[in-house]
Amino acid sequence: MIAPVTDAPLALQVVDAAEIIETDVREDLRAGREPFARIMAARGEVPVHGALVVRAIFEPAPLYRVMAKEGFAHHTERLADDDWRVWFYPDVLVLDVRDMEPPEPLAHTLAALETLADGRTLVQVNVRVPQFLLPKLEERGFAFEIREVAPDRVHLFIRRPSSAAAAPPSTLEKQHYV
Repeated sequence: MIAPVTDAPLALQVVDAAEIIETDVREDLRAGREPFARIMAARGEVPVHGALVVRAIFEPAPLYRVMAKEGFAHHTERLADDDWRVWFYPDVLVLDVRDMEPPEPLAHTLAALETLADGRTLVQVNVRVPQFLLPKLEERGFAFEIREVAPDRVHLFIRRPSSAAAAPPSTLEKQHYV
């Protein structure tokens, strides 16, 4: 199992290591085989908040545009001249409120959500479950998922439903992962 690199963008750092799918296409490329179908099949296995790691013998720049259309940002590492590792992860807005004192995290999060586009996700990184924020999210019709990833680190995934598919608050998904 591979974990996100620590100098990666914060949006990649919030990906759970258990939700990373890896595909190594270096041998395919060396043998002259086209790996696109294999990469896209691996993409299909990526969980909702997960990531795809592609290993290649060159920087797969054309793949960046394809994956961006799928809602993924990328982080590229050149490990050697013929060894590239590219992380494709959800293109989400990340708000790190760990250094803020209450009620600042609540205010900053609600302000960020005001401009969040339909269907987009904001990930709040906090030191605790934001108990006072959760009912406000329900009132406003946001879906959310809480992941307590360490004793002092909580990732709160907040999604604004698409206008056409907005769910009533009673059907919101609420999950705790500990």
